[in-house]
Amino acid sequence: MDPIDLVRFLQHKAREYHRGTVQYDGSEIDILYLRDDIREERLLSQIDRILKRLRPEATSKEERSFPFGDMHATVRIFDEAIILHFPTGTDKGTVVSLAPETARNLNTFIGECIRRIRS
Repeated sequence: MDPIDLVRFLQHKAREYHRGTVQYDGSEIDILYLRDDIREERLLSQIDRILKRLRPEATSKEERSFPFGDMHATVRIFDEAIILHFPTGTDKGTVVSLAPETARNLNTFIGECIRRIRS
């Protein structure tokens, strides 16, 4: 994978909604892109905690938990960010952070589901 190509694609498609992109391989962490308003110090202090949670998704045990074939990505939607995780091997992958505005339709759909679940 060409990380520069990925960042260019995200910049073109998500524009100002692209918050950041990180690749990890074992203990190596490479910040490919970080939007200017995202404080690098804050991200760096949280990235290990975030990756600790995401790394197990790249295991064959995780894929065996769901009988749908290979897992290609996970999506997490929060108030302030959408986190896309693309595991590409054991303890290796890419994490993309987008602003919630990137997936307006999905956010609206999820919001409608949540309202119905909670009512």
